[in-house]
Amino acid sequence: MTNLTKAILLLSGAALLSACGNDPKAANKVNFEKALNAHYAQIKQCVKIGSKPNADGIIQEFRTDGSVQDKQLLFYNGLVSLGLLEAVTYQKDTKNFSGQVTGSADWVGYRFSNKGESFLRPVRLDKGAFSTGARQLCYGTPQVVEIVNFTESAETMGAKVSNVQYRYRLVDVAPWANDPALTNQFEWLTERINSESISKDDDLVLTNNGWAHHSVLK
Repeated sequence: MTNLTKAILLLSGAALLSACGNDPKAANKVNFEKALNAHYAQIKQCVKIGSKPNADGIIQEFRTDGSVQDKQLLFYNGLVSLGLLEAVTYQKDTKNFSGQVTGSADWVGYRFSNKGESFLRPVRLDKGAFSTGARQLCYGTPQVVEIVNFTESAETMGAKVSNVQYRYRLVDVAPWANDPALTNQFEWLTERINSESISKDDDLVLTNNGWAHHSVLK
């Protein structure tokens, strides 16, 4: 075999590997699907529960003197029944308009249980300008079903970007996700969980290691 023949075979093999998606920097459906699934393996799909935890881990609290709205109370007590939250009772001072203490009132506070914490998205993944500090309870993981279309990659703010249109479905759905405690509060949740094809689009950026979700630039 001549050197020229060997060179041709090597080039042909490299071209074939690239065409098959083995080049992580190629703009193709295989690499885009891999990048999206890697992103969702971390970020998952979640809902905000309560507000930013205080020093005692309390994410929501209510006075127990009859002023609590029934729907709110049912929601948080439903999460307690599922083992995702725990309720604690305590007293807090009541004050008048001038700030003087006039007495005390009974309160109930809710915080995540050990079980609930196991379903929370890591805090580091929620940091950003629009973050309120409220924790995210994750109920499933999106998995790409099909890459529908994508734009030709172009330079945007110093990065090569492609907008990718795709469809996904949820896998590894939490056993409590279909419970009325959640579905009555988030009426769209049942349809989301049971859908086999949810349409979405995202910008993917080219990094030194290949394509990734645009959130890596934050």
